[in-house]
Amino acid sequence: MMKVSEAALLESGFSHADLQKLNNNIANYGGSLDSVVHDLANRFNASKWITIAAFIILALTLMLAPVDTSITLAATLAIVLPFIWYLTPAKLAYRSWRYRRLSINSEPRQ
Repeated sequence: MMKVSEAALLESGFSHADLQKLNNNIANYGGSLDSVVHDLANRFNASKWITIAAFIILALTLMLAPVDTSITLAATLAIVLPFIWYLTPAKLAYRSWRYRRLSINSEPRQ
């Protein structure tokens, strides 16, 4: 696996403000740039799959359940999903996920 550097993150779309947020997190909680990017990418993946599962369940509910149940579920998802994405730091998590995906795809195979 490639070592994560600030220059590589800047080249992949991170802003200087994003890097400052990552460095503040490292200063407050410890770790390394590698671990923070890895953790954010994992959080993005988890949030993505939770969202996909929620919409699949909503689609099934719309087809199979009474209207009042569907409305209740839709309202619940409208409250819960933004909260999940707020806790994830969506923009940083997406950029971390994209950086990791691109760096894995560009590594030479042995």
